[in-house]
Amino acid sequence: MTRKLDKEHVDEITQLRDAFAKNSQTLGNIYLEEYALKQRFDLLESERAKYIQSFNDLQKQEQELLQKMRERYGDGEINIVQGTFTPTA
Repeated sequence: MTRKLDKEHVDEITQLRDAFAKNSQTLGNIYLEEYALKQRFDLLESERAKYIQSFNDLQKQEQELLQKMRERYGDGEINIVQGTFTPTA
């Protein structure tokens, strides 16, 4: 035999069900925000790796240029503003 639930119990069940739904929606939103942040973080890591490689390439170019200049001018000091080289004694 079917019995009618008290309004108080129906209201409690409804509130609980609504709270679960809100909780699930909030968890879903948090997950989506985390996912978007991870995508952005991955992009930043990729960009960082690119610029680190570029930095390493520039350092290599600098060393090669310094070696060429030592071979041509010897040891000394360069004044890039005046475009001069002063040999060390």
